[in-house]
Amino acid sequence: MLSAARARKILLVLTLAFGPSLASGSAALAQDQLTLAVGQRGNWDTSIAELGQRSGIFAKYNLELEILYTQGGGETLQTAISGAVDVGVGPSVMAVLGAYGRGAPVRIIGAEVTGATDLFWYVRSDS
Repeated sequence: MLSAARARKILLVLTLAFGPSLASGSAALAQDQLTLAVGQRGNWDTSIAELGQRSGIFAKYNLELEILYTQGGGETLQTAISGAVDVGVGPSVMAVLGAYGRGAPVRIIGAEVTGATDLFWYVRSDS
C-alpha cells in the first residue's frame, strides 16, 4: 500500500507531466524515485515520462523515474497488478476496467493525455 507521501509524489509527477504550468508544482523533499511500466517505447502518447526525464523536468523537482518498457497494455497491466511498479502507463481503458471487474487491485488515477479516450495512468487499489 502506498503511503500518503508516496501518493502525493505520484500526483506531483502527473502534475509536472500534464499540468498547464510547471511553475505551479512543488519540489519533492529528496531525490525520489517512481517506477513506471510504460507500454511500447517510442509511441508518442506513451513517451511523456521519457521526454520529461530526458529534458530534466523531473530532476528539477528531485524526482527520478525508473521506466520499465513493456510490450504493450496487457503486460503493463500485469506488471502494475503484481506491484512491481508504482504506476502503469498506456493500457486501454477496456483492459483496466475488465481487470477491475474481475477483482484486480487497480484504480485509474488520470488520463495519460487529454483527448485520448482510452489511455490512463493507474495504480494498485490499495495505494
